[in-house]
Amino acid sequence: MSPEPIPEAIEEGALLRADARQQAALDAKRNPLSIARRIKAAATAAGLEDKPAEGDKPRVSKARQYIDALAADKAKLTPPDGTKPISAFWSYGIEHPEAPKNDWGVPFLSQRFIAEEWAAQQNETTPGAAQTLETTQGGRELDGMFLWEDEVIEALGGEEAGFPEGYAKATWAKISETYAGLAEGRTLVFGQTADTRSILHQQELGELCKNPDVGLHNIDFVYEAPRSWPEVTRTEAGTNAVRVVAQFDNKDLPRYIDPQGFAAATPEARKAEIDNLLESAAAQAQAQDQVQVPTQAQAQAQAQAPAVKAAEQQATPKSPASPLWQMGFQQPQTVTRPKRTGPTPVAASPGAPPLAPRPLATGMDGPA
Repeated sequence: MSPEPIPEAIEEGALLRADARQQAALDAKRNPLSIARRIKAAATAAGLEDKPAEGDKPRVSKARQYIDALAADKAKLTPPDGTKPISAFWSYGIEHPEAPKNDWGVPFLSQRFIAEEWAAQQNETTPGAAQTLETTQGGRELDGMFLWEDEVIEALGGEEAGFPEGYAKATWAKISETYAGLAEGRTLVFGQTADTRSILHQQELGELCKNPDVGLHNIDFVYEAPRSWPEVTRTEAGTNAVRVVAQFDNKDLPRYIDPQGFAAATPEARKAEIDNLLESAAAQAQAQDQVQVPTQAQAQAQAQAPAVKAAEQQATPKSPASPLWQMGFQQPQTVTRPKRTGPTPVAASPGAPPLAPRPLATGMDGPA
C-alpha cells in the first residue's frame, strides 16, 4: 500500500514557506552585521548593558542577555486573550524534489513548514485555532535572528561575547521548553517518532507530559508509526502514548524499543516491555512532580479512541479538530509529485516565517 500524500494545498503552502526561508537565510549570511545590529538595538532598548569579564567568568554581551531572556519570556509565547489554540510541534522532515536543498545537497522539506501551513489554514477558518512555536511573538523574533548561521554568531562577537558552539540549539531548546509548558489541551506532533538527538525528544515531550494542562493523553502524533516496522510493532508500540515516552533509534539510551526485535518477542514479553517502559516513565514523572503516565490499558484505550474524542479534550473556546488526513496519515519518505507550476515563491508573512531545513542537524532546523 503506497503512502497517502500530503494534501496539495498544504504541500504547496509548505513549499512556498521553505523557499522563502531559504532566501531569507541566504540574505542573513550575506549581511550578518545587519542582523547583529538589530539584536543589539533591541538589547539596548531593553536597558541591557554588556557585562565585563570577571575572574573566570567570560564577558556576556547585552545581545546574549537579551536572547536568553527572550527564550524564557512566557508573555511572548502566550496566545492572545480569548484563544486557546492547538499547539503543534514538529521534528525532521521528508525528501521532496521541489524543496530547497540542505547542506548535503538533498532537497528536503522540513516538517516545520507543513505544521505552519496546517496552522495557517486552520486559522483562516477560525482565528486563533492553531499555532507553532515559530508563529508566536517570541518564536518569530528568535527565528528572525538566524542564530543557526555561523556568520551571524560571528557578527555578534562569537564565544568572546557569550556565544559558544551549540548556542543556537541550546537557545531553541529553552524557548521550546517554555512553549511546551504553556500549551493547553490537545497538542499535535508533526513527525512519526522523536529522535533522541531532537529537541522534541529532549525537551518538548517531557515538558508536555508534566504540563498539567496537557499531559500524555493529549499528545497526538499526526502520522502513523513507520510502515517499515512490523505490523505487531506498529500496533502495540506505535500508539501515541508509547511513542511519547519511548525512543527507537539508539539502543544505548533509556527507553529504547527495537522495532524488529519487539515483533519477534512473545506477546507476554511485548506486554511486559511496554508495561515496564510506561511504569518507568510514571515513576520518573512522580519523582519530578510530573503528571501520571497512564497504564498499558489506559494507553491502549487512548489509541483506540476516535480522533474526535481527542479534539473534544481541547479547552474552551475549542479549536477545530485537525484535518482527517492527519490522524492515521502515513508520512511519505520521499514525495514524487511532478514539478509544480505557478507563481514564483514569495517571502512568508510575518505571522509564519519559515526556516532553512537541515535534516541531520540537531536543532530547530533539523530533528527538533
